This record gives sequence, structure tokens and C-alpha cells, in this order.
Amino acid sequence: MISVLSMSFVDRKREHMFTWPNGCIGAVSLTFDDGLGSQLLTAFPMMRERGICGTFYLNPHGSEDAAQHTLPWREFLQLWRPVAAAGNEIGNHSLRHPCSLNVDVDTLWGKRDSNLLGWTLERMQADLLEAQRRIAAVFPERQATSFAYPCYETSVGRGVNRTSYVPLVAQQFVAGRAGGELANDPRFCDLHHLSSWAVERHSGSALIGLAEQAAAYGRWGIMTFHGISEGHLSVAGTDFAELLDHLARRKGLWVAPVAEVAAYVAARVP
Repeated sequence: MISVLSMSFVDRKREHMFTWPNGCIGAVSLTFDDGLGSQLLTAFPMMRERGICGTFYLNPHGSEDAAQHTLPWREFLQLWRPVAAAGNEIGNHSLRHPCSLNVDVDTLWGKRDSNLLGWTLERMQADLLEAQRRIAAVFPERQATSFAYPCYETSVGRGVNRTSYVPLVAQQFVAGRAGGELANDPRFCDLHHLSSWAVERHSGSALIGLAEQAAAYGRWGIMTFHGISEGHLSVAGTDFAELLDHLARRKGLWVAPVAEVAAYVAARVP
């Protein structure tokens, strides 16, 4: 009797599960923020070697915008042409990377007027549009791309004047990646406020565990990386390689850029 009831529960669960392509039972997207050197020189070659593609979220600013940048924005973006040519998504991470984190981010990062608490929707829209104009100028073949909220924050202003800019992202992008603790259920998720795991300092086994969690529930897991053996939000190269090796040989788990998975979900969920 117990086994019959258990099978009945499993059958009902499968009946209501989302249908992923090619018989897959879940999806995973690897995403990278801020256009760090280790992503270009370490993560990308490791992924290309294993036939894995992801999403690289860039801030397309350059020496025209601030003296600390060594390259003009066009030259900076040109460095990422091979990444896009290999099938990876080049996503928008804003121009100025504004956020608040309830600290003095201007002093912390050596920038001026980049605190979201003092921004308006109009200014946020202008920032996103200029960033996308620059990205489109260097990657004209990529039309439908996604956005990653800097510092996972999705609003401008403070207190009673605090306002979400998710609607702005929804107007301009196929998807928006925020933060969260769970993998996304494609039947219910807001494509313009997707959850993602911040995976800095995770071990290889922990990263694999997150991917398998998405598979177990038929969901879409998104991982957010920064540096690969670089910086204070780093994942060790050996741990990253362990995840990639697992994903490369794992059957039944769809690994694809955010925009690609979002387009698939949007076409199947009202």
C-alpha cells in the first residue's frame, strides 16, 4: 500500500512538472558579473573546453567615463567578442553599477554619485539604455539579452520614495537576474526578477549540490560568479573546474545562458 501511494504521488508530481527541452529534468545557468579578467582568461577557456555556455554581465564603461579605466569602452567590449562568438550571452549589468548596500558606496569603490538611494527611475532608465546602446554597438547580432541587477538591488530612492525599477528592466530585457535562495520554478517565476545563488567561496561539491537541487525539483538554478581565483568574491579554479566537469557529463540537465532559458520559459508559460 505504501509503495502504491508513493507511486501515485510521484505520478501526480510529474504530471504537473514543467517540460524542459530534450528530455531534461531541470536547467542551470552560469552567470558572471562585472567583466573581471579571470572570467575572460580563466572561466571562459575552461567552459569552452567543455562545451558549456553561460552569461557574462558587463558594465560597458571606459576611459571616456572615468580616469581609472585604462581602455575606451569599445576596446573593452571588443575583448569579449570571442566569448560571444563561442555562444555565450553578453548581458547588461548597467553602466555605472549603482547600488547602496546601506553603506557609503561612493567612498568604498572610489566613484561619485553611484548610490541608488539618490537615484530616480529616469536616471536609472538613462543608465540602462546607454549601457545597452554600447553593448549593441559591439554585439549587434545579439538582440534579446538579459540584465543583472547590480548588488542584487532592484529599487531606487529611499523610504517612502523607494521605487522598484523592475518594470524598466521588463520593458527592455528578456529577463532580469536578482538574488535569492531557491531555484526558479518556471511555472511561477517572474522572469524579470529571477532568483540566483551567490556562490562565492563555495566548494566544488557545494556547487554541484546546487545544480542537483535544481534537477531534483525540475527548476532553473542560476549561479552568480565574480572572480575565479580573483578578488574577495572568488571561487577557486579547482572548485569551478569540478562543477564544469560534472555539468559536462551530467545527462538530463540543460545548461544554457539566461536569455536562452528565459525565452524558452516565456514561450511556454502564459
